[in-house]
Amino acid sequence: MKNNKNDEMLDKYKMYVAISNFCDDNKNKRTRKYPQKNILMKWREYIMKKRIIATACAGIILISGVVFATDIGTFIKNFFGANSSDGVDTAINNGYVSNVNTEYKNADGIEIQVESVLIDDFNFDMNFNVKVNGNYDIDEFEHLDFEDLRIVDEEKNIVFDTHTNMEGKTEEELKNEKHYMGSYSFLPMKINDNEFKVSLSATGNPEAFPKSKKLIIDLTKITTYKYENEKKICKGYKGNWHFEVDVPEEFYNRTTNIYRATKCNESGIDLNSITASVSNTAFKISIPEIKTNKINYKALREYDGVSIYNMIALQNEYIETSDGRKFETAQRSDGDGGYSLPTDEEKIINYSQTFNLTKYDSSDKVNIHIFTNKGEEIVIELEKQN
Repeated sequence: MKNNKNDEMLDKYKMYVAISNFCDDNKNKRTRKYPQKNILMKWREYIMKKRIIATACAGIILISGVVFATDIGTFIKNFFGANSSDGVDTAINNGYVSNVNTEYKNADGIEIQVESVLIDDFNFDMNFNVKVNGNYDIDEFEHLDFEDLRIVDEEKNIVFDTHTNMEGKTEEELKNEKHYMGSYSFLPMKINDNEFKVSLSATGNPEAFPKSKKLIIDLTKITTYKYENEKKICKGYKGNWHFEVDVPEEFYNRTTNIYRATKCNESGIDLNSITASVSNTAFKISIPEIKTNKINYKALREYDGVSIYNMIALQNEYIETSDGRKFETAQRSDGDGGYSLPTDEEKIINYSQTFNLTKYDSSDKVNIHIFTNKGEEIVIELEKQN
């Protein structure tokens, strides 16, 4: 039962977001520290490029710091855009989100505000509100990139950047620069004739996101684009949108729970080499090498003309808690997971996967289930260490 104060705030924060189509470039912009040469990732990327995603969101939001009323939180889905995972949604519905609502900064009739943020070891999400004056056609902003966006913390640690600002820099300068090396996407959502929301979802960082107490955000260029006769036409808008955001203690004092592999039905996996942990938004596992005869290696390299799935070595993964609940992989279009297949070797290396299991759902013991292109199953049992 909501009180009058909540009702009043609900009215204040009601948000109706119209259906918005997103160009494939928005869904697939990414960077990688190392190449993912595997058919699984390529197939997911192919599927995402062929889909036009429309998101309808009519959410009723009540946020105060990181306090999020659970009766309201159950209405939230894709709060940070269609590319954020179910694990992120779970965190939000458990109060792990910060409403920022900075002042709008104006540059040539384009006003931008940082609305909300979420950060843990595995995910960094941020919502921006953008208003344009009558000199602009709002529809031109349907497809866009926030170019030259750089976010650092109070220690100058890079939290996120698009590292597109390379103009005038030498090869040596570029080589020595530090950048965010994970995957990310920007998704714009039109709200009305002069306002839209841009959701940043960043994930797949080889190193955990820093435990920052402050975020310093600088954006100097927005690029919009459209396609005419299969030709990409871009338009750039330059400005100086600068923000400083205090990070809630719950974010920078966060912890992850480590899991240790205790048993596996495949002897070709070294249990001591497996790393796994669960955060507020996700469960991640990494296996350096998998040697098994449960995989048809020949099919991985020779398309049989019948099923592309024969060329996906590991598939249909899920994680199961001790009470039988199953959580799927994140399956975001930014590709947070994958493996590599060495040439002419019958093994898998650098397997990693992200599941929608969070600290709010986890149990002391969990099982990872992985199916192969031969229809056989690999099961890994893990136990929480802290």
